[in-house]
Amino acid sequence: MSVPRIHVISPRTWGEFGNYLAATRFARVLEEHLDAEVSLWEAESMLPWVGDIGARIRDITLTSPTPATRTERYLALMDELAKDWPRDVEVAPLAGTERERRLEGMAGHFRKHAPDLVVGTKGFISRLCVAAVRLAGGRVPPVVHQVTNPGLLELPLHRTRHPDLTLVGFDWARTRLIADEGADPRRVRTVGPLVARHDLKGFLTEPVPPHRAPARPAADEPAAEPAVEWGDPAAPERPRLIVFSNRGGEDYLRIVARLAERDADIDLVFVGYGDVETTRRAAALARGGNARRWRFHQRLTQPEYFEYIARAARSPHAFLVSKAGPATTLEAAWFGIPVLMLESGLPMESWVPHLIRDEGLGQCHRSVDDLVAGLAAWLEDPSAIAACKARATAYAGRALDQSATAARIARAVRDVLERS
Repeated sequence: MSVPRIHVISPRTWGEFGNYLAATRFARVLEEHLDAEVSLWEAESMLPWVGDIGARIRDITLTSPTPATRTERYLALMDELAKDWPRDVEVAPLAGTERERRLEGMAGHFRKHAPDLVVGTKGFISRLCVAAVRLAGGRVPPVVHQVTNPGLLELPLHRTRHPDLTLVGFDWARTRLIADEGADPRRVRTVGPLVARHDLKGFLTEPVPPHRAPARPAADEPAAEPAVEWGDPAAPERPRLIVFSNRGGEDYLRIVARLAERDADIDLVFVGYGDVETTRRAAALARGGNARRWRFHQRLTQPEYFEYIARAARSPHAFLVSKAGPATTLEAAWFGIPVLMLESGLPMESWVPHLIRDEGLGQCHRSVDDLVAGLAAWLEDPSAIAACKARATAYAGRALDQSATAARIARAVRDVLERS
């Protein structure tokens, strides 16, 4: 019997790098646990118009002045797309329609490569895969929907009951999909949250999408010290802060400014994710004797980023400051790092603040003023950081067993392959 071919398909431009990294992690799990040929494909390589939508999402995120405006604009775009691709359209007759033309690139991919199983890593992409495998003709491979962010199930565009298998990280997401979409309970499995790991080097090394960043750092980018030189083993009690500004801009500059004003006795890493100007401005704020230990990066590979997280985890008083994204939050918890988060205003991330509060993983605030106040309180009372670290570590041990999650994913996908 020939080795089955599995194609994992992910949009690269929706949600910046997080979604593609999640798809990469999922592909690695399949590669490690199944006797299969696994390949990862960008949805935009088959359907360029998916990238056009990604550009609109990026514009909404970057140019919205408030979280409320961001939510309103994002939901308007999702409603527009849902009208173009209404419920159950993926199993409706498409021959001779405009939708057939728009799906031809993906259908042609399936005709050419004839995969034995297809995985989509966003609900909308999985829906397009269900339609495209039918349009391709010939043997129709099963489609698996990997829910990388359960918050997307709040949006009709990303809900579907038609894949042969849907994998979710949480029981509440499975319940929601069955209740709201009428999904067959036998075709929806809870496998646990899948968290990116620090061992992705060699499988995924690009720091940011190539269309989002220059091939090399700009000549006037602030010099960045290597991760291996960060964090003094002789001062393990000193707080270690990682500020991850993913489309954050001014809010995160205010945080650095506040730390600089205090001449805070901390080890700081600022990551201005693909944003040369914000990173430069953050570095210019650093002053005072303690700032000599601060590091500023516009780009890091995922292994380099995780090296910083791992080094921070060696301090009882380390924490991560960022927007409340699901991947960032779960990665921090897996390493045992508390989080101090700012609500993003994106509806598919609205569940993350509840996770942070319910599990005691840290703090999540609606405004940067409240976050700065929380930051000051933590630095004044490091025992509060240590208490959050203990809760994050406990949660990781209870809910983020990656070996168990990988085994459940492999078992579920193997079952689908054996039935097909």
